[in-house]
Amino acid sequence: WHDPLTNRTRDVKIVTQNANGPCPLIALTNALQLTGALQIVGSRRTISGDELTGMLADRLFQTDAGSVSETDVTQTLALLPTLAQGLDVDLRFAHVYDFSDSGPMQLFRAFNVDLVHGWVVDAEQEQKVAGVLVGECSNSYEGAVEFILAADEVSCGQVVAHNICDADVRGADAELSEKQLATVRSAIEVNAWLEHTATQLTSCGLRMLGTMLPTSHVCVLFRNNHFSTLYKRGPGELFLLCTDDAVAGDSRIVWESLRDVHQTTSQFLDSQFRLLRVGGDYVQQVEGREDATADAQEAAQIDEDYALALKLHEQEQKARQGQQGQQGHPGQQRSQLQVRQQDRMPPGMHVREHGHLHNVPEVSREGEAQLARAMYRSASDENFERRMENTFMPNKAATNSALRQQKKHDDDDKCIVC
Repeated sequence: WHDPLTNRTRDVKIVTQNANGPCPLIALTNALQLTGALQIVGSRRTISGDELTGMLADRLFQTDAGSVSETDVTQTLALLPTLAQGLDVDLRFAHVYDFSDSGPMQLFRAFNVDLVHGWVVDAEQEQKVAGVLVGECSNSYEGAVEFILAADEVSCGQVVAHNICDADVRGADAELSEKQLATVRSAIEVNAWLEHTATQLTSCGLRMLGTMLPTSHVCVLFRNNHFSTLYKRGPGELFLLCTDDAVAGDSRIVWESLRDVHQTTSQFLDSQFRLLRVGGDYVQQVEGREDATADAQEAAQIDEDYALALKLHEQEQKARQGQQGQQGHPGQQRSQLQVRQQDRMPPGMHVREHGHLHNVPEVSREGEAQLARAMYRSASDENFERRMENTFMPNKAATNSALRQQKKHDDDDKCIVC
């Protein structure tokens, strides 16, 4: 990581999520690490949420006297343990820094980390909705929800449906006044706007993030009820730190570009902001690599068993040759069973004259336990094919199922350090 504050390159340990990890805690910790205010030392690979909370508390006590009041420190310390369960913030739709003043905002201020969002209404292009949000909803998300619910109750449930006309509203159980009708219409428009911008990022908000944030600035972005570490590298260059468990296993992926509202044009980049050629469904690719790794391990185990079987077979053959001396076996014409087996053999393998497969060990009483997974001579064509298939083609579905079952037992209260 090339630190823009010191203009030096240094190694930074990034905390990533496992299953449903605490995103506010992770986002704040990573932001502090990128700015150099916090550092995870050692070679550890995992860290618990309680340990991260303790590190943040220690960092809070190390702040300069006077920069944070004693009251703010006390309230922030009380709020830190709740980061593992999430934070309840109420954003306002005016600009990217606009949040209702609350405990979570005080927490981010105490650590000198900006909390921003991109859910901004365009006052020029959406004048009517913007006017209702400012005049009736305190221009906040919670105010908008309360306004919609109140109008929905007055109209007997017509607002949430919002696909109605005046006749439908007047046809409700109670006759509405003109003022109530105007309120219901406004609530319908606000509700439709909230649904249209359900990703909690608008084009106007994205433009503001690209212009209002300082260059080389690290902050925390609240979007889609999720907290992420955001870095503005240059004008319009916004990057999200990749901490989701789906990409945590790939050390190449560090950043994801934020270029549009739905992230349909986003790209993955490495620590030096070099583009990575990762296409398609990345999560599906990760699962495919896990399956391929499991299959390769299974195949390697089969190869080891087969090599062991050949070694034991050679030892038995040498022992027999020592007992038999120079005696040979008279030639015999191959049976029809041997001919059929010979036709099914891979290149380099053939059936010996007395019925056993060349280079495939026979089972002895002494080696039976060690040769449990080796190949054996078949008594019939059908049995021969079935055994060969079971030996060389392990059940991939069973292997994948076992891997996924094992993955479910991962420690959920751990975060991954990479």
